Amino acid sequence: MKTQSFFVLVCTGLLLTTFNPLQAQLDSGEPQFKGTIKWNPLGIFAGQYQFGYEHMLNDRMSVQLMAGLVNQRTDQVYQNFVLEEQYRYEQLKSGFIAIPEFRYYVSPQDFGAPEGLFVSAFARILNLTYDLDDTADEGQWGDLSRMDERLVIGGGLVLGYGYYLDNGLMLEAFIGPQFKSVNFDRTYDNPDLDEETGDARFDEKFVDISLGNIDNDGGGVRFGINVGFAF
Repeated sequence: MKTQSFFVLVCTGLLLTTFNPLQAQLDSGEPQFKGTIKWNPLGIFAGQYQFGYEHMLNDRMSVQLMAGLVNQRTDQVYQNFVLEEQYRYEQLKSGFIAIPEFRYYVSPQDFGAPEGLFVSAFARILNLTYDLDDTADEGQWGDLSRMDERLVIGGGLVLGYGYYLDNGLMLEAFIGPQFKSVNFDRTYDNPDLDEETGDARFDEKFVDISLGNIDNDGGGVRFGINVGFAF
């Protein structure tokens, strides 16, 4: 809980800084661009539709908020040739993601940030629901439809580089370590199944089916690219 409280405070602080009317006092220069609207194209592959805005505080510092919705449907089939049975499920992953961030540009170009090498501290909040529908014959395991709810709170540091054209079009890439804490709850549609029993049956029935990338507690790596337009 202490870890989650810390990251919630970080998120709140960054958001307040973004909209603080006294931010003009921080200005130490006049960057050519005041802000940049961004889009994360890689998020589409994970069912994440993220857009964001970076606001310049001065020629070296900025605050940014990337946010979006998550919506991804998967459908997998496993054929057991020994038992001559087919096991199939459909799953809908939905939710939202928010990533507030503070940046410092180490080597801004002549006109100032947001172009150049930067380091940034970020927080990450990801709330997901996995609605899994067991569409196979019940067989010896029964109906194993279930609902997973995950709240992922984390943060970290990244190193990146932003490149801008004269007309404001931009491309940036970044990578760095992150830490995350996960709150998780699972409920099976069958009221007679608790989590332990349901999981054991699920693993037996869908032994060769992957549920894809799922966030877990601990460290990891955050990387990505953004494209956008500065004004």
